[in-house]
Amino acid sequence: MLEINSAIEVLAKAWVKHFRLKPFLTGITTGILAAILAGGISYLDRIDREKRENKRLESLDYQNQIEQLNRMELNVKQLLEFVDNQKQTLQETEDTISSLKSEKEKLQPLVETDRAVVEAIFKAQEERANSNVWRERWIGFGFGVLASLIASFIWFVVSLLVKGRHNKLIQPTADASDL
Repeated sequence: MLEINSAIEVLAKAWVKHFRLKPFLTGITTGILAAILAGGISYLDRIDREKRENKRLESLDYQNQIEQLNRMELNVKQLLEFVDNQKQTLQETEDTISSLKSEKEKLQPLVETDRAVVEAIFKAQEERANSNVWRERWIGFGFGVLASLIASFIWFVVSLLVKGRHNKLIQPTADASDL
């Protein structure tokens, strides 16, 4: 971290020397560089968001999942209607009762299978949401570090300008080899 601080201090001193020699040109150049840097960061962020959105659309086809859930719901409703009809038929004869019991035992694993599929879908969605949380936290941490470095540079420039006014540390007649 000490190397970064000394590099920032060297850059700040060089900037102040240039500013004292050519304040208008230095200000314009600094503004242009800041705009390019901000535009670059914005562009990279937009590309990253587009990539994440495309990946989400490819891997999470919500519409298909909703349609599958609707079909499963319809299947379960149809299955429940079937069971009700069979209960009425069961009351009519003893032979039908024994055949329907065996059919119920055959259909029960199907109901359990549908439930397991729904639970697996919800679990997969939860895991995807949890994986994006850490990615966003690291991006935020990186932007925080970058903002801190930029703030340090600005602080050094301001402190050098203030000290330069009071102590005349940096002379406007500085030699070009000092840059």
